[in-house]
Amino acid sequence: MKDVARFAGMSSATVSRVLRSSGPTSAETRSQVMAAIEAVGYQKGTGEKPAGGKPYPLVALMISDIMNPFFPEIVRGVEDEAIQSGYGLLLYNTAEDSGLELKLIQQMMAWKVTGIIFCSARVASQNLVSLYENTGLPLVLINRRVDHPKIPAIVIDFKAATTQATQHLLNLGHTRIAYLGGLPGSETSIKRCEGIQTALARAGLALRPEWCIHNFPNVEGGFQGMSALLAQSGALLPTAVIAYNDMIAIGAMNAIRAYPLRVPEDISVVGFDGISLAAYTNPPLTTINQPKFQMGSLAMRMLHAMIQGQAMPGGGYMLMESPLIIRASTAPPRIENR
Repeated sequence: MKDVARFAGMSSATVSRVLRSSGPTSAETRSQVMAAIEAVGYQKGTGEKPAGGKPYPLVALMISDIMNPFFPEIVRGVEDEAIQSGYGLLLYNTAEDSGLELKLIQQMMAWKVTGIIFCSARVASQNLVSLYENTGLPLVLINRRVDHPKIPAIVIDFKAATTQATQHLLNLGHTRIAYLGGLPGSETSIKRCEGIQTALARAGLALRPEWCIHNFPNVEGGFQGMSALLAQSGALLPTAVIAYNDMIAIGAMNAIRAYPLRVPEDISVVGFDGISLAAYTNPPLTTINQPKFQMGSLAMRMLHAMIQGQAMPGGGYMLMESPLIIRASTAPPRIENR
């Protein structure tokens, strides 16, 4: 019962009232207690818990946007591995809110988690380092790195990936290439932009500042960003666009059609992430694939090794492959596009 009370964040007396129906309790309180009972594995009447009387250890996973299909595949990889290793999983969605992330970290501490996986680009690096230094809690990062030898990371080479995507467009004959980025200041968005700039520089070209637009990394953000790009006057439009992620790319394709222009006849579009939906857009989206399930599974294995005091797989740093999947959203440019 004490374990249930700790998990629910309330007193043992309150838990007792709920279990015995011996006093007034709100529906919300009862719901919290019942959720804690399920998490701990408490059996009313015996107090028995699974695994020889020990509650399941908890690990936490923080993601940026549960509405983005990229993240559920990460979650599934973490969850499958956590279940096999005997962990319960707490999922935190930050909705790309850096202020909320700090509050959620405090909640994780209250739940006394045994380790945390961060798949969120908004948590400041210094906050992650401080969290580890102050608590010694095992941390694993997905798609970002911090300058600390004991905080492992599983990453994609974003710069190399967008360099490859840009080279694909250059090979098709595109020279007017734009970038629809994520939120301003995002480390991952900056790296992807650097890859585009690198490939353009090799071809003697440059990314025009007015063709580098940042927005919230979802479909609406992509629609708004592409609409702003198309509304620019006094110059030719880009003949190709590389998007920060597939959701932005999908929004961009809708804005192009609303202009009205065609994909890829007027403007080619490249996404990033390789979500399953990308294969079924109209036209199917060329995208940089990330091994999302594998990244989640590997992150959980790393975390488990750290919790057990074992050496981390890969020495604490894993670079994952991110191949370009070429589909019908990219094609050679027309001479004019407006």
